[in-house]
Amino acid sequence: MAIDKDVLDQLLAGRDPQELFAKDGLLDELKKELSERMLSAELDDHLESEGAAGTINRRNGSSRKTMLTGTSKV
Repeated sequence: MAIDKDVLDQLLAGRDPQELFAKDGLLDELKKELSERMLSAELDDHLESEGAAGTINRRNGSSRKTMLTGTSKV
């Protein structure tokens, strides 16, 4: 799946090209947002499957966490 050119243009708008790969640059922001989206989807799926099995479980809040990637902390 290719990323739409317009989406890339929006992500790059107003950014210094030299800082895209720097600490807290666009790449780190994308890693953070994608990780949060994946973890949220995983929890949603887990809670839905438990609900279908008759077990009652729910989200009870959230807290900040740090994940180490190969290049940074997010």
